[in-house]
Amino acid sequence: MHGPSESADFIPREFPESRAEASVDAEWNFLQGPTIEGVRVVDVKNLVIRGGTLTEIFRPEWFEEAFPVRHITHVSSLPGTVSQWHCHHEQADVIFPIRGYLRIGLYDARPDSPTRGASFVGTFNLLRPRYVFVPPGVWHALRNVGPDEAAYLVLNDTVYDYARPDDWKLPAGAPDIPVSLD
Repeated sequence: MHGPSESADFIPREFPESRAEASVDAEWNFLQGPTIEGVRVVDVKNLVIRGGTLTEIFRPEWFEEAFPVRHITHVSSLPGTVSQWHCHHEQADVIFPIRGYLRIGLYDARPDSPTRGASFVGTFNLLRPRYVFVPPGVWHALRNVGPDEAAYLVLNDTVYDYARPDDWKLPAGAPDIPVSLD
């Protein structure tokens, strides 16, 4: 048996080993969340019920400030699909994956943000339900990294304006956003 700092005899010396970083604590809480000002990733508990699971999607007390839900969309994504990078100048998003495996990337390009230039990438699915709160001005994109169709809900705090959408976009893989969803 090897001690905590010893190398295993079966690892060839031309492959220097290093200990993996811890990603969860003893209660299985994620140790690293987003470091972007205003962004929150929140675990949502599901309940195993007869014949399936029950998962709450929204409760006002989950949010530090009032979040009036004014618009909800359902988005599906075929395997391998990557969305455009987009942000909103006024509206906030709550993204809640409901099927499949989604990788969500965020990038803070807000000029006055204390976390300008910070990024976050996380993989989400309904086995461990979580939502991500995206404040105005934070760029975000999603990629279906699973073998099947994925889907998610987006809850907005403003009503969608068909004549003047608060959607600002860049193409997937835009060099302006130094974040990879691979």
